[in-house]
Amino acid sequence: MTSYDQRGQNVDQQFNVNVELNSNPEPQELLNKGIQLLEAKSYQQAIEVFKEVIKIDHSISNAYFLLALALLKGKRPKVLKSREVEEIDELLNAATTMGDSDGTVQWFRVLLRDDYYNGNGITKYSPPSVSNLIETASLCNTDPNRLRALLIRLPMYDNRIYGILVQQLFEFK
Repeated sequence: MTSYDQRGQNVDQQFNVNVELNSNPEPQELLNKGIQLLEAKSYQQAIEVFKEVIKIDHSISNAYFLLALALLKGKRPKVLKSREVEEIDELLNAATTMGDSDGTVQWFRVLLRDDYYNGNGITKYSPPSVSNLIETASLCNTDPNRLRALLIRLPMYDNRIYGILVQQLFEFK
């Protein structure tokens, strides 16, 4: 029998990770612990850690990116609620505003918006459009390792843009 927590998450597929931190951890130390939690699929704990990093030092653009990734909780954007997608999109926009120029952030926004809006047949939504984001992402330098790590965490195998990105990454090797 499958068990669910109060957030509706399947608790049979997740586990809590105990992470010990110094009493006054440095933001980078916290960020690393958050990444460990994210990799362990302890999404709620990772979310709390990334929020703490932003609280301590709001200029760390990668914390916004990683918080956005944790908020997916291992799900594809298509199944999220509108407000969840908007929150993730705002975090990705903040990462860019904070100086994260890696195209991976823009590709994350492309995949998020394409899968949620186009995947659910929603034609009217606030800008930027998926095509504008693709144009922006195409002009950015993209770290292939970071993009590969993002794609591994996004279970969107039937998404057309996802498929194109995966194919291009394999050609890049």
